[in-house]
Amino acid sequence: MSSPRGISRPLSLARRWMCDLVWLSRTMPIAALEYRLQLQPVIAAREASPHPHPSWVALFLKAFALVSRSRPAMRQGYFTFPWPRIYEHPATVAAITVEREWRGENATFFDVLPDPETMGVMEIHHYLRRLKSEPVESFPSFRLMINGTRAPLPIRRMIWRWLHSFSGPRRANYTGTFAINGGGRFPVRPVEVTGVIGTTLYFGHFEPDGSVDACLAFDHRVMDGGEIIRTLGELEAVLNSDIVLELNALASAPAAPAVGSR
Repeated sequence: MSSPRGISRPLSLARRWMCDLVWLSRTMPIAALEYRLQLQPVIAAREASPHPHPSWVALFLKAFALVSRSRPAMRQGYFTFPWPRIYEHPATVAAITVEREWRGENATFFDVLPDPETMGVMEIHHYLRRLKSEPVESFPSFRLMINGTRAPLPIRRMIWRWLHSFSGPRRANYTGTFAINGGGRFPVRPVEVTGVIGTTLYFGHFEPDGSVDACLAFDHRVMDGGEIIRTLGELEAVLNSDIVLELNALASAPAAPAVGSR
């Protein structure tokens, strides 16, 4: 009696670009530290803000960008070519991860947002909503991933190396200076982290007392654990001060007039 046989399928474009990213991430030694944030003030301010409330990803993204502005290590990357060196980017560039249903499967897309610290939290919120709702092909970064992944494997590897490994400005502009993942999609902390970005912030579900665990992954060649703990402490402070002030301003702003009103 013959044993049952499964089905072999070729890699979809979405799986091919994830394979490319995993291959590239093996060149970066990533460590991670976790810190429990106490965020009762920002929780209260968010609940008091008008509907729709800004998403937690938008709030954390704005706060971490503000922290990165004052902490150069959060904007640095390690390079080995043509000699070992650390490059510091003059501005923050957020890398956004978005899961979309595309061609019959869930696919992970990536976009970059320059200077998010200069944007309002609702502006960031609506930008994130657009990434989740508008057609995939309407975003240049998504189209670049789709079209680039159609190339043969050796050419794709050369493209990724060109984008990531030789130029500090190019890496920052195409892959970001930091990434953020959190909220409902990540209810638990990652057991093992990889990636092509030197700094990635994860956060999970909020506890009833207003606390949340945040995990910051980092390139150990660029910085050490003390810098990470200080950064997470400053992130907590910024969320409970700068972000609270912005949310309070939203709550005190006059309501927009109803459509058709005079």
